Amino acid sequence: MLKSQSCFRLVLSLLLFSSDETSAFHTSKPALSRSNLSLAVTAKGNVDESSSSTRNGSSSSRREFVSNVLMGSVSAWIATPLLSPQAVYAEGGDTSAVVPKVLVLGGTGLVGSEVVRQLESKGIAVVATSRNGRGGTSPLDFASMSEADIKDTVEKLSSGCTAIISCVGSIGTDKDDIINSGSGRAAVAASADVKKFVYISVAPEVRDFAAGIDFFKPYMAGKLSSENSIKNSFDKEGKSFTIIEPTFIYGGDEFKVNPPRVASGYGQLVESVLSLGPFRAMAKVFPGFIGVALEPPVNVEAVAGAAVASALGSSTFKILDTHDKIVLAGSSSK
Repeated sequence: MLKSQSCFRLVLSLLLFSSDETSAFHTSKPALSRSNLSLAVTAKGNVDESSSSTRNGSSSSRREFVSNVLMGSVSAWIATPLLSPQAVYAEGGDTSAVVPKVLVLGGTGLVGSEVVRQLESKGIAVVATSRNGRGGTSPLDFASMSEADIKDTVEKLSSGCTAIISCVGSIGTDKDDIINSGSGRAAVAASADVKKFVYISVAPEVRDFAAGIDFFKPYMAGKLSSENSIKNSFDKEGKSFTIIEPTFIYGGDEFKVNPPRVASGYGQLVESVLSLGPFRAMAKVFPGFIGVALEPPVNVEAVAGAAVASALGSSTFKILDTHDKIVLAGSSSK
């Protein structure tokens, strides 16, 4: 019986766990490449920032979702060869207002490290954090630092940043609620320079299923607290947010129990099988854990891509809550 309970917890942990809060402080010089110019143009308004939530039952249809993402990418692609560098500079030659710079919280975890990699591959300046500052990163430990220190650290690190991407996550510790609510505290503490906050959270169907399980209550409470704080801080004029809600993220080269990890090769096989029509239909019919388990997992590259696209403005949806929406949004950052 104990073994069965342990296996059940492990499987559900795999569904819930996004990333850990490990990262670092490091910067890369923002190159004014053709890619950056197109991203800057997109961020200045070629994509509608007023897009509403894409949850089931909302007014935005899947066709509108596809159109929005594709139009954002196409508009940037068309604009790039037509613009000179001067066209994206702020008045007086100051480029700080248009050249993206992103703070990544939890930048050395599974998702966070991929987010950092994708941003740097685009020539975007990156600042990243971790719990212990390993690898030359800047320490930001939501579990042990005082509220005053967290506020001061986040405000300083986010100064000059156009966006924050939080990949912070913790499950199975005695401080899950504190750590997982840290992203919301960071949203409140962010400098006025930050216009966009992107958060890797958890799928609503997973949250609903796990609601009655004591083991996961601190995790869920922390995630929900962060979501509410992010919305309160960034759902206003001149600012915006995106909450990405995958069921399960896979990636990397090996299986792990702590933190839970499924390697890319196996994850891709499961994703391809569960993406087939019959399994999609069954996922909608079966309730509870079975329905959640039949949802296709998402590759870490797609999740990171969706986060990067949201931070840079080529995807402006507030909620990305299904496999297909996350994958499509991620493709717009390429």
